[in-house]
Amino acid sequence: MKHPTWPRTSSSPFSSLPFSNRSEFFTTRLCARPPLPSPPGAGDFSALPYDVLAKIAASFDDPNLRAASLVCRAWCEALRPLREAMALLLWGKRFKHGHRGVGPNPDRALDSFIKAAARGSALAMVDAGLIYWERGEKPKAMEFYHKAAELGNPSAQCNLGLSYLQAEPPNTELAVKWLHKASVCGNVRAQYQLALCLHRGGGRVRSNLKEAVGALSISSPLLIMSEAVNLFFQRG
Repeated sequence: MKHPTWPRTSSSPFSSLPFSNRSEFFTTRLCARPPLPSPPGAGDFSALPYDVLAKIAASFDDPNLRAASLVCRAWCEALRPLREAMALLLWGKRFKHGHRGVGPNPDRALDSFIKAAARGSALAMVDAGLIYWERGEKPKAMEFYHKAAELGNPSAQCNLGLSYLQAEPPNTELAVKWLHKASVCGNVRAQYQLALCLHRGGGRVRSNLKEAVGALSISSPLLIMSEAVNLFFQRG
């Protein structure tokens, strides 16, 4: 299975960027700004528990994370670990793909992803899982996928479902569970794989052509046309 998403050089600028100082400077500037006005009838955003907010924002990209940090001072402080994680995640992608003057370095990429994952970034968990999967360390990969999937990340849910399909023996029931969660979130790859699982069946999952085609109905029109036809021709 080829999962989607970034390899080390001695001259890497990684050590030249003190993430803690950068994050402290960034956070100070962010939190010093006056909070955005609340819309009429809105509740008190600052009352949202930190752990709930961190889970909601675990899959935020950089622009959305910055925007959320400006809602109020409480959110700015609560999201500090995720902003630190975002800096580590971006460096990890540089190391993995080797760009912006940084040579490919999978070890440093993985180290950055793991540190970012420890700060709550679901995006980093997916990237760490990808590297472990490529190295053949599938249990570790699935561990990171599962953590990110529990945080609601569709890519992690899809990859976890695909991992269960390639397990020995395959666990079609768990694969369908996670592929369905990713499909509902709009992950096209998961929708296609879910349709295949429902069509073929396996384990405790019975073959059901109607549900298989239904799984494709939330995909793109082109995918519906091509894959639905394939499923009907494969019947029997």
